Amino acid sequence: MKKDLLKFPFKRTFFSTVILCSLSVIFNSCNDDGEGRIKLNDKAPAKVTNVTTESGPGEVYLTWTNPTDESFMYTKIEYTNTKGVKKYKLISKEKANDSGIAQTTISGFGNTNAVSFSLFSCSVRGNNEGAVEVSASPQTPAFVDVAKTITLTPDLGGIYVNWKNIYNTPVYIVLNYYAASDSKKAGTFKFQINGNSESKQFVQLSYGKDDFLSGEECIVNVTTEDTDENASEPIEFKITPIAVVKISKANWSFPGYNDSSNAGTIGYSSQETIGEGGGKSPAGRVIAMLDDNLETYWHASWKQASNYPHWFIVDMGKNVTISSIELIRRQGDARGQKGQIFYTCSDEDAVNKDNPDSWAWTNHGAFTFDPGIDVPQVYRINSNPVARYIKVYFGTEHKGTGAQAMVSEINVYGAE
Repeated sequence: MKKDLLKFPFKRTFFSTVILCSLSVIFNSCNDDGEGRIKLNDKAPAKVTNVTTESGPGEVYLTWTNPTDESFMYTKIEYTNTKGVKKYKLISKEKANDSGIAQTTISGFGNTNAVSFSLFSCSVRGNNEGAVEVSASPQTPAFVDVAKTITLTPDLGGIYVNWKNIYNTPVYIVLNYYAASDSKKAGTFKFQINGNSESKQFVQLSYGKDDFLSGEECIVNVTTEDTDENASEPIEFKITPIAVVKISKANWSFPGYNDSSNAGTIGYSSQETIGEGGGKSPAGRVIAMLDDNLETYWHASWKQASNYPHWFIVDMGKNVTISSIELIRRQGDARGQKGQIFYTCSDEDAVNKDNPDSWAWTNHGAFTFDPGIDVPQVYRINSNPVARYIKVYFGTEHKGTGAQAMVSEINVYGAE
């Protein structure tokens, strides 16, 4: 169209005239004082009344009555957080109950120091008659009390972090650790615990690219945090994870493996031999999980459509004592599974090697998997089973945003 307008002056003049006339009509309509014009009431409304405060763990609960002015639109609450940063929160008038009473929670305070709150009742453009000032002191934050409950216990290939959280508020636990004999062998691990929970989390003290602390004394500094990263004072622990090794994958395989087919076998539900890596092995195949190369990965079949459930069976070639299983996602891809179930079976309990359905599998339960992180995810198998076979099952309940499961590597830690 540009070429036509440049080429023919008459057309260019005609279109310009039409556009100018259209704009003239629009502007004249906007300046018209006829019916339908919106009159904005932007008068500063009266102040909020009946302001009360109540303290909670690291938070303050505010309640007040909104003004009845027609121009009132929202309440703005200003305060300064523990880190000295000025913050504000807007509460729409629609949040109030039928009596005009509104309430909100201001959280993220890292101590019990008094906090001043300024409540402004505002028109649509923020006009107000000034603030109503109140002050309150939060109770001891949940993360501070949780820190006092934390203990560490040694385990095969790692440690258990034990805690108790009696509050509704979730808390983060952060471990900074290093080997007592070599501070360069160091790492960090952070995880979230739910409110009203008392449990434990297995942690492998990993460092470097593919190493972990095992069988040597470690210094572990534990802190707790809230969602605003207010942190407790560190608590130092000295602990020695029980020695285990990373089981060699040199003789691992998958029952019934076929390098040139997407179809499932007795050892896996499917694989992608065509659409990944140009079809060149091991791309897309189950064996990609055994090559210690994070750039290759198993992908359930998609050229030939498949959907959950997906699964595979690893044959380690002999019985080993399993302390933990490690899975690593396809790097940089968050469409994969959100969890899995682990099964194990010993060599002796797999009587008919051609029929895994007849084997005496032990179900070790379901575990969550975070498809959004590249780092290894380690799962403690509490019973330390002696097994030759591991089955990893991704049920429909573990479906992520995509239709197929994907795994870059599987590793096992224990004793041979």
